[in-house]
Amino acid sequence: MSKKLVAIAFAAVLVAVVLVYNSDAMKDRRAVRALAAQNIEARGGADVWQAVNTLRVTGQRERGQGMHVPYVLEQERPGKMCLEFVFNEETAIQCVDGKSGWKLLPFRGRKEPEAMTEEEYRVMAGGVSIDGLLFNSVEKGYKVGLVGKEVVAGRSAAKLEVTLPSGVTRWIYIDEETGLEVKLESTRVLRGQEQLVETFYYDWQETDGLLIPRRQESRTQGDDEFHFVTVDSVQSNLPIDSSRFTMPATAGGGSS
Repeated sequence: MSKKLVAIAFAAVLVAVVLVYNSDAMKDRRAVRALAAQNIEARGGADVWQAVNTLRVTGQRERGQGMHVPYVLEQERPGKMCLEFVFNEETAIQCVDGKSGWKLLPFRGRKEPEAMTEEEYRVMAGGVSIDGLLFNSVEKGYKVGLVGKEVVAGRSAAKLEVTLPSGVTRWIYIDEETGLEVKLESTRVLRGQEQLVETFYYDWQETDGLLIPRRQESRTQGDDEFHFVTVDSVQSNLPIDSSRFTMPATAGGGSS
């Protein structure tokens, strides 16, 4: 075979490979769009979630030895969130405002508010989305890809990889029948080491048209112990003082 014919044959093979790759990529994109639409509709629909500007959730975090830690989670568009919980009769707070974050952790001996590190902010801000990871993902700058399928808690689920503009990556598992999330994988940094955290969602209930899981079970990979989060109440569009998300002045007069 002449060199010319070899080159033509090679080019034909290359074109075929590219066409197959592009075809598969298009199928994956269509599958992602279909799963996102199914998920949004299952959780109440786009119109209902777009009308939510603030969200307030209260409940209990269950830790080992029967310990119950009450919490309040407040969110406001765009990108603002505060988590407040009571531990050992002391109130701890973690907040982000879309640009930076702060924390107050008295049970660790931190009696004054202090700024989050860049990594702490990056990880916590990655979880701030009133309407979920798949809603308006393109507008938010999220990159969503189909990884494959797995069985989670006895359910056939599609696994999606979601990369946020900050570089934080989440893996979300969508029940192929109901369209609801069954599992989320995320990472956290503890003592300088990155760890994978698995969160499972149960007991979806409707409040004001919003379908929200009333129970979550989470564990760090390699740890057999689960931590449980239950939801007692959900309120949408309550007025929230925006200054709540800003780090208050410390006794020394400083703030972030």
